[in-house]
Amino acid sequence: MRRLRVTVLGPVRAWNGEVEIDLGPARRRALFAMLAANANRPVTRAELIRALWGESAPSAAVGNIYTYVSGLRRALGPAGGLLRSGRAGYTLRLEPGALDADRFDALCEAAVEPAAAGRPGQAVALLDEALALWRGEAYANVTGLFADLDRHRLTELRIAAAERRARLALAGDDDALIADLTALVRDHPLHEPFHELLMRALHRAGRGTEALDVFHAARRVLVDELGVEPGPALRELQSRILAEPAPPVPVAPAAVAAPTVPGRGRLVGRDAELALLRDLLDAVGEGRSAIVWIEGEPGIGKSALLDAALHEARARGHRVARGSAEELSSRIPLHVMRRALRLEDAPHDDPAAAVDRVLDHVRGLTATGPLVLAVDHLQWADEVSLLAWERLAALTRWLPLLLVATARPEPGRRDLARVRRGVSTRDGHLIRLTPLPPSDIEQIFGRTVGVPPGATLRSLAPLAAGNPLYARELVSGLVAEDGVRVVDGLAEVDARAGDMPRALLDTVRASLDHLSPGARESLRYAALLGDEFAVAEVAAVTGRSPFDLMAELEEAVAADVLVDAGSELAFRQPVLRRALAGGIPAALRPTLHRHAAQALADNGGDVTRIADHLLAGPPEVDEWLVDWLVAHGAELSRRAPEAARELVRRALAGHRLPPAQRATLTALRDGLDR
Repeated sequence: MRRLRVTVLGPVRAWNGEVEIDLGPARRRALFAMLAANANRPVTRAELIRALWGESAPSAAVGNIYTYVSGLRRALGPAGGLLRSGRAGYTLRLEPGALDADRFDALCEAAVEPAAAGRPGQAVALLDEALALWRGEAYANVTGLFADLDRHRLTELRIAAAERRARLALAGDDDALIADLTALVRDHPLHEPFHELLMRALHRAGRGTEALDVFHAARRVLVDELGVEPGPALRELQSRILAEPAPPVPVAPAAVAAPTVPGRGRLVGRDAELALLRDLLDAVGEGRSAIVWIEGEPGIGKSALLDAALHEARARGHRVARGSAEELSSRIPLHVMRRALRLEDAPHDDPAAAVDRVLDHVRGLTATGPLVLAVDHLQWADEVSLLAWERLAALTRWLPLLLVATARPEPGRRDLARVRRGVSTRDGHLIRLTPLPPSDIEQIFGRTVGVPPGATLRSLAPLAAGNPLYARELVSGLVAEDGVRVVDGLAEVDARAGDMPRALLDTVRASLDHLSPGARESLRYAALLGDEFAVAEVAAVTGRSPFDLMAELEEAVAADVLVDAGSELAFRQPVLRRALAGGIPAALRPTLHRHAAQALADNGGDVTRIADHLLAGPPEVDEWLVDWLVAHGAELSRRAPEAARELVRRALAGHRLPPAQRATLTALRDGLDR
C-alpha cells in the first residue's frame, strides 16, 4: 500500500503515494481534515457533526456523515482501509510524519535542544525547515468551527516559530535578518515582537534612525487598528535606543548597563529577606562565605531585593561584581560572567579554559578582601556560565565570597534545576519570594502615583495579586489613561476608569513568555472557562485530546501559573486568567464562549458557569440554547436570576419557539419578574 500523506498548512490536500486524492466537496473535505488532525484516535459522530455544522446541524446529519465517510473511502482507493469505523466513531490511521502539521510541531520541538546548547545555526535550520512546510493559511479551503479553532492555534504556533527563529538569528547575519523581519512586520503588523526584533536588528546594524522609524510606524498601526499604545517591550527599547548611541558595525550582542542601584528605603516589604542578606554580608566581611538563590515569578521583586542588598554591600565597603543575564545573549558562552567580572576583553577560547580564567580572577579578587558576586536573571545564563557558577559555589568553602543569584522558574531547563539543587547540598540559602500583602501593594500604589492612595485606589490592590510590578503597571496605566485624580490629598480612581489598564495586561502576558507556545495557547482557552477548570473541559473546547493537553498544562503547573484545585486546575492569580483571556482576538471570543458553554454542558458543568458563557457568546439564539434553557432554567433562576432573566428575554425575543417551549420560558420570565 502506498503511503497516505496529508497537508493542512495551506489548502487541505492528500496524496496516495505520489497521486493526489480528490477529497470531494467542502463538507466531505472538512470531515477529512478533522479526522486527519485527530489521526489515530476515534472521532465521534457528535464531534464530526459539531465540526461541520456547529449548532445548526440538519436532521439528516448522521446520514450525511455516513455518506461522506463512504465517499472518502472510495476516493482514498488502496488507502481506504486506513479510514476505519467503530463503536466510538471514525479513525483515520496515519503514519508518523504523514501530516504536515505534525512534522511542523516535531521540527519546532527539535530546535529547542540545539538552541539551548548554544548551536543557533542548527536551531535556525530546523525552524526554517518547519516554516517551509506552510503553503498559505491553515485549512485554507475548509470552513467550520473546528477549522476556525485549529487554524487560529496553528497560526499562533507559526508566528511563535518565526519569532523564535528571528531571536536566534540575531547573533548572525543582520542584513538577511532585517529583510526577513521587514516581511514579517508587513504580514503581521499587529504582532509587536516582530516590530521589536526589527528595531533591535536595525540598531545593532548601526541604523538607529530607522529603528526609531519602526517604532513610530508600529505605534501608528496599533493606535489606528486597535486604539492602543505600544507595549512595555517596544517602549523600553525605544527609550534605550534614544539614550544610547548606536553600536559600530560589526558588533557582538549589545551589552546592557546594569540598573541603577536604588537607595535604602526604596524596597517595599521583604524585611525578613533583607535582614538575612545583611547577616550574610556581615559574615562575608568576617571571612565566612555563603551562597544565596533568590527565586520567584516575574515582577515579584527579585532584582529589587538584590539591588537593595548590593547597596548594603557597598555601604560596608565590600567589593561588588554584578552581572545580568539577557535572553538575547543566552547563546554566548560565559557572557554574563565576563560582564560581571569585567572580563569582556579576555580571549573567547575553549570553554573549560575560560571557566578556569574566571575562577582564577575571583581568587585574585578575594585575596585582597571579601567579594560579593551577583548574577541577576540566571535563568537566561548560558550553560558555560552555569558551569562557572557551580564551580564558584564549590570555592565558597575556602574564599571570602558571597555568591548570589536570582532566577525565575524555568520548567524546561534541567541544567538550571541542577544548579539550584546544588545550593541546598552546599548548605546555601533558598529565598522564595511570595506575593506581598495588600498593605505593601497600597504603599507601592502611593509611591507610584506620588500621593497616598485613597479608598477607591486601595480597593484595586487585589488586582495586583501581590506582585510589585503588576502594582506599578496598574497605577501607571490608570494614570496614563487619566483614570486617577487627587481628592483631598489622596489618589482616587475616576469612576469612568477601567480596572485593568492595558499596560497591566501587557505586563502580565509578557511574564508568561517563558512558557512554550503550546502551553500559552492551551492556557488562553482554559482562561475562557474561568478561574478553575477541568482538563476535559479544555479538551472539549479546543477539540484536542486530554492526553495531548496534559503535558502543556503540567508545564504551567511547574511554572506556578496553575495550581491543583482538587479534581480541577486553577489559575494561581485571577489577573493571569484575565490577561490570557484578553489575548484571544475579540472577534473570536463570542464564538469560543458559545462553544465553551456547550462543552461544559456536555460535561455536566455548573449551570451558572454555562450561563456566563452563553451571555458572553453571540447574541443570536439557537435551538440548543433554547433546549438547555428549558431544561435548566428553573435551577438557573434560583441560583443566578439576573443571568436567567437575560437569557430568557433573548430566547423569547429572538427565536420562533414551539408553543410548549414558549409557555415554559414565559412562565420562567413571569416568575423572575415578580
